[in-house]
Amino acid sequence: MFFLLFDIDGTLIHSGGAGARALNRAFKIKFDIDEAMAVINPHGQTDIAIVEEIFLKKLFRKPSWQETEEILNLYVNFLGEEVSRAEKYRVLPYVEETLDILSAKLEFCLGLATGNIERGARIKLERGGLNKYFPFGGFGSDHRERWRIVRRAVERGIELTGQEPDAVFVIGDTPLDIRAGRRAGYRTVGVATSIYSAEELQKDSPDFVISTINELISILPAQD
Repeated sequence: MFFLLFDIDGTLIHSGGAGARALNRAFKIKFDIDEAMAVINPHGQTDIAIVEEIFLKKLFRKPSWQETEEILNLYVNFLGEEVSRAEKYRVLPYVEETLDILSAKLEFCLGLATGNIERGARIKLERGGLNKYFPFGGFGSDHRERWRIVRRAVERGIELTGQEPDAVFVIGDTPLDIRAGRRAGYRTVGVATSIYSAEELQKDSPDFVISTINELISILPAQD
């Protein structure tokens, strides 16, 4: 059995800026900060790390754990509304067809490895009807560091299936996804479906780089 762990933003969907708007609203209500996300490059980061970076750049200090939780709770409260009304929300090309094919094969078990906290991840996937493909995962609510999130996803996959995987593939659209998968000790697939080109992803030496998600089908191993 092979575990396939997918990032969300830029790999499966584009949320149309819903996450940034929801976090902006949270910081405005809590700290009267306008456009908090304007100072951040969120691509590949965990939600906790993003909150910490905003604190450092806007408030010049680290947040307490309670403050981080308060911000993320506000964020989730706004996220559903922002996702539902995001005009540019979209499931990326070939995602549904590819997930249909992979999930039908007994040798593959699909999960998530994302910097989104779990409640936020499920909200983002719900509009696109994608939650059904991912019975387990590792999330930004599990840990601040991406590689530990990947490890947690694998632990949950083992708990769910009762099996150790023959191999794990970490699939994402940013260098941070690739680095996390490599540090966790697994195989990595860079997907050039967001702001990073195939050439930029290749610099972090993933096992594979693909241009669209449907190319996964041809590069993954088959089990006899």
